[in-house]
Order: sequence, then C-alpha cells, then structure tokens
Amino acid sequence: MALSMTGYGRGVFTSEDYTITIDLKSINHRYLELYFKIPKNYNFLEDKIRREISGKISRGKVEISVIIEQFSSIEDQVELNQSFMRSYLKIIGELKENFGIEGEIDLKTIVALPELFEYHQPDIDQEKLFENVRQALDMALHSLIDNRKTEGKGLCRDVREKLATLENYRMTLLARAPKVVAAYQEKLAKRIGELTEGIEVDPSRLATEIAIFADKSDITEELVRIESHLGQFQQILEITEPIGRRMDFLIQELNREINTVGSKASDITIAQLVINFKAELEKIREQIQNIE
Repeated sequence: MALSMTGYGRGVFTSEDYTITIDLKSINHRYLELYFKIPKNYNFLEDKIRREISGKISRGKVEISVIIEQFSSIEDQVELNQSFMRSYLKIIGELKENFGIEGEIDLKTIVALPELFEYHQPDIDQEKLFENVRQALDMALHSLIDNRKTEGKGLCRDVREKLATLENYRMTLLARAPKVVAAYQEKLAKRIGELTEGIEVDPSRLATEIAIFADKSDITEELVRIESHLGQFQQILEITEPIGRRMDFLIQELNREINTVGSKASDITIAQLVINFKAELEKIREQIQNIE
C-alpha cells in the first residue's frame, strides 16, 4: 500500500524526572531530509534519532521537535556570565564616549542577550535518556506512519480512478484508429476520381498509397505499450515498499507514448483524445508527487 509523504505524529514519555514530547511533521520531498528542533544540551540525541527515523521512512522532509521538560529544580543550573556582562557594559560606555551615541539600555534588552546566561546541565545518563526518548519516538513514528497510510489510501484510490479514465481513452483510440485509415482511403479515392475525371486508376497504386498512410499513422504499438504501462501502474499500487520513483518513471513512459500517438495523428478525434489523455496524466503526476 502506498504511503503519502504528508503526515503528523506525536509521542510522549513521562517519568518522575521529566516529560519527553516528540512531534514529527512530514511533507513531500524528493529525498529524505530531516530537520531538528532539539535543546542544545541534548544534541547528542540527534544522530540516534536520525538513524531510527531513516530506518522507517525513505522519502519526505521531516521536521522533528524534541521537548524535554525536567521536573527537578534548575536554580543551580543557570548562572550569570559576569565576565560577558562587564565587557558588554564597557563597550556600551566606549560607544557613548567615543562616538557620541545617546540612549540607555534597559533590563529587557540585556536579558535578551543569549550570552548573558550560562547553563550547566547536570550529569545525564545518555543511554537511559535515549531509551526513554526512543519510546516517545516510536509512538510518534507509529502515529506518523498511520497518518501517512490513511492519506496514501486516498491517493491510491484517486490514482486508480484516473488510470481507469486513461484506459477508456486508450480503448477509444484503439477503436478509432482503423476508422481513420478507412476515411483516408475514401477521401483519397474521391480526390483521385475528381482529378482524373473518370480515368481508371491502377488499384495497386491506390492500395500502395493507403498502405503507406496506414503505416505512418499506425498507433497500435504505442497503444499496446500504454496498456502495459497502465497495468504496471495498477500492480505497483499494491506494493508495500516505496513506489513514488517507479510511478515517476511510468508517467514519463506514458507521456512519451501518448506524444508519439499525437504526432502520428491526422484526425481531430484522435488529437482531442490525446489532449484529454495528457490532461489526466498530468493530474496523476501531481498526485504521485506526494507518494513515498
């Protein structure tokens, strides 16, 4: 079953020490790209989380938000960077004195400086923390994948409907092609009759001209290949592994075949069917951009 690349999942783990919340949000992308929002003190988790996600998702842009809320007091974990503060105020004074800059700084401006505070993370049991993070991550991944499956079912259903429409166009083209040759034969005979004014024309010459036209306008091979590609499309929709790239390839092949049919067409009906076929094919192409 095809998976959509769009989805959302959340996982939460709670213990007496902290609550871990992981949010995963994915959108379509040609490759797998992971973007992390994780507290600086827990950057060591990033590679481990990346491996876990890469093992279960193959395509899409995934945003990973990790929030770890500790229940223990943090009073001893934050200190004022007095050295930075002294240097900062000294530079402010020099700016005023040397360049005549006026104005005052307030507390709001000062506390917004990221260098003002030093954070001291207590010793962390990294392995234990990651095991807990993994539990939240597994929940988030399970939710995300379920979400992608649900949307993928809807996409597959829509693609199948459009494939049925393409098959109807193909069958109509197949039925129309012989009529084009017959119409050309009738038109050619009438035209020759008008030009020769009743003079008998060698039937073999007429047959040769019709055969040449029939060969040039024959779209049987293209329609057979289109039938094969549509059948392959239906088959890969049932595959459980990622299928987006295979679909991209089949879209290119179908587009090439129908373009050839269009280039051979000397019939208004066939030309219109080709236009309709390509329009429906473009709708499928847009849909599968979101399939993993």
